[in-house]
Amino acid sequence: MHSMTAAPAAYTTAQPGPVSEPSENWAAAAFQAAWNWAAETVPGGNVTVIGLVIVLAMLANDPKKKAATTTDWKKADQAVKGVFLSLYRAVRRLFRAARLVLRFYGGRELRGEPKSNATFFRTGTRTEPPAGLPVAQLGSIPFAPAPVSLVKAPRRQPRPWARDTAAWFESYRGRGAAVLDRALRTLLWSARWAGKTGRGVRYVYRAVAPVVATLADVARMWHRWPYAARGLARLALTAAALGLMVPAWRAWTIVLLVLALAAVVGAAVKWKPKPPGDDAVYGPRLWVLLRDDLKLPEEEPRGNWLILPESLAAPDARIVLRLPWTFRGSQIERDNLNALFNGRLPGEWVSRFSATGEHFTVVYTHKPPPKPPAPEPECPELVSFFDPDVQEAIANCKKGEIVIGKDAFGRIIIKELGNSETPHWALSVGTGGGKSAFCQMVIAQLISQGYYIVVADVKRVSVSKFIGVVGCYIYNDPLNPQDMRSAVEWFKEEIAARSAITEADSSAEFPGILCLIEEANEFADISREWWDENRKARADEDGPAERAADPIWGTLASGARLGRHAYGNIIGVFQDLRDQAMGGKGMRNLFRLKFMGNFSVNSWKNVIGTTPVPESVDEAGRMMIVEGNSQFWVQALYGDPDELRAWAVQARERTGFVEGAGLFGSAPKPSPKRLPWLLERLSRDELPEALRRASEGGLSEETAGRLSHDGADVTLSDSSVTPLRDRLRLIPGQGGSGSQEAALDPTAPPELLPLAEIARRLGPEDGIPKYDTLRAHKVRRDDFPKPTLINGKELFTESQIVAYYEAQEKKA
Repeated sequence: MHSMTAAPAAYTTAQPGPVSEPSENWAAAAFQAAWNWAAETVPGGNVTVIGLVIVLAMLANDPKKKAATTTDWKKADQAVKGVFLSLYRAVRRLFRAARLVLRFYGGRELRGEPKSNATFFRTGTRTEPPAGLPVAQLGSIPFAPAPVSLVKAPRRQPRPWARDTAAWFESYRGRGAAVLDRALRTLLWSARWAGKTGRGVRYVYRAVAPVVATLADVARMWHRWPYAARGLARLALTAAALGLMVPAWRAWTIVLLVLALAAVVGAAVKWKPKPPGDDAVYGPRLWVLLRDDLKLPEEEPRGNWLILPESLAAPDARIVLRLPWTFRGSQIERDNLNALFNGRLPGEWVSRFSATGEHFTVVYTHKPPPKPPAPEPECPELVSFFDPDVQEAIANCKKGEIVIGKDAFGRIIIKELGNSETPHWALSVGTGGGKSAFCQMVIAQLISQGYYIVVADVKRVSVSKFIGVVGCYIYNDPLNPQDMRSAVEWFKEEIAARSAITEADSSAEFPGILCLIEEANEFADISREWWDENRKARADEDGPAERAADPIWGTLASGARLGRHAYGNIIGVFQDLRDQAMGGKGMRNLFRLKFMGNFSVNSWKNVIGTTPVPESVDEAGRMMIVEGNSQFWVQALYGDPDELRAWAVQARERTGFVEGAGLFGSAPKPSPKRLPWLLERLSRDELPEALRRASEGGLSEETAGRLSHDGADVTLSDSSVTPLRDRLRLIPGQGGSGSQEAALDPTAPPELLPLAEIARRLGPEDGIPKYDTLRAHKVRRDDFPKPTLINGKELFTESQIVAYYEAQEKKA
């Protein structure tokens, strides 16, 4: 049976136990309480405490002291005291280690005094270093860039031995040449790639260097960081090291380090410190000099006297200098200040002194750039011949006056031919300069004034639009230079006749006559060649030999000298106006008015000879008029050739021009057109229609046999002679009147030709040498066939020349 007294009743309080008396051994009680607290609180319980005591004992043991061989009980109290002293030292070392850890993660210096006045949350300033430390130790030039010359060094040339070695390698063809060549190619390839890699590294460094410099500047200011920032950085480094050592945390640690590095670099790029401005660079140095020059005390702050802008290169940069009352402002003092600022600061500065108001000041600003010269007026790009103002000026021109064009100011320029001071004009214009257009508009204006026009045009097309206009005599077949020469001779004879009439009657008036030599340089060449071929080289009973020099330029010069008072004018168009090209007759001086265009420096010096040489404006129709010492640009008139012809024809009809009136002779008739050598080799069916019609009329009088023997015609003048080419290839009835059989009449006399024509018709396949050889044989060989002299010209037959060279071949 359960006893009722075994347990206390529910909801009742147990009886209090007996009250224990306080222990008399309080030290044991305290040790017991500490032991129980350590067992409940310290990790590991009392085992940890015992291990800590053992460690302290080991730390307290002095290994330098030798172990006692015998127990000295008399010194037991000293041993106990030593144990407690060792424990005290161990605890102090632990406190020092803990203090070191706290200082490390608290951001403080681990040893020594603080190097700045930074606090836990405030950035500090660096304290002054002690005197006597070297500059490098003070850290004044870390990351200093190497000095770089602004002058590009000349490229070094290889040494002679290097060139000789390279030449030997290139020329070596002995044993192992292929291997050596391959090795050299590999070496050169490696060198090229090494150079490219080096350049790439330099480019990367240029991009990374500013960021690295910023990070280096931040790291260099470590002692000025707040303590919190330093402690946080140290804690982050410890965590990173711990994370890298633990394998489980290593991956995340690397990711966090990469993100942190990216954040640091981004912050460095964004908050990269600006380089010091010009006020910080030049201000202190300039102030030292100004303070002495202005006699100011050394303790005077610079900010009260001198203000420099942050950027001296800014367009609105202003330097303000306050002047003391003792500054008198003499010219010498002002010049000294100006020289100081201009000598020590970049740029050019101008001063403005002010001695009124409370303070005397001088303000320096950038010297204003010189005002650009006003743009020179330019000629218009195009001046139409049919502009209303131009037409009005042409209508108001007197006899011999020509509207040239407009100058740079838009004024109409008029020059005079006739009997003025500039009766003869010369054009020295390069290719594409508008020579042909100039000649066409001049001819059109002179036609409206009743002029006769005589043109030698070896270019064929310059003034061909005016062929057929009444009073225009145009000779444009370069294969018949004798026609052009005859025209020049006729012009000279007309001028001579007018001069004789003027001598007898000074009031006599004549219509103007213009002799135009187009492409005069080419005309001089073909005229000289013709003269060399056809001149009388030997004296005979009919007279002496003719001169070797071409006389045509003397004839033209005579007409130029006598033509002024008789309205005989000459215009020469040259690409290079040199006196040597005109037979050395001094004709260049007769052209007082010259037009220069598309010229070179040498051309200007040869023709004009003045300095400085103006810059040529290479535009069509842009010409410089040179008259004595006057020079100015003009844009010549331009008109469509067909419209100019129509305008000139209407002017002829309006003025009632009568051909031949005022002339003492008639212009020579042009010879029938001759085809170039390549076209003569073609059949008539292969030629254009216009060339077929031109060739049907026969050859010129020389080549067709219309020359006279003592006044008697060899053939009838009205007979139709077909050229040799057409005789061989025409079908019956195609050559005009008469049949092919009639043209090959065996009773006809042999055809007399000059050597040049024979050389052109016959060639090496016929045993006939070139023309130069023919002419040399004629002069040097006594047995050469005798020529037939007709009008002073030496002519031969083809049979004579062929028989002579066949005999020479048999002799050989």
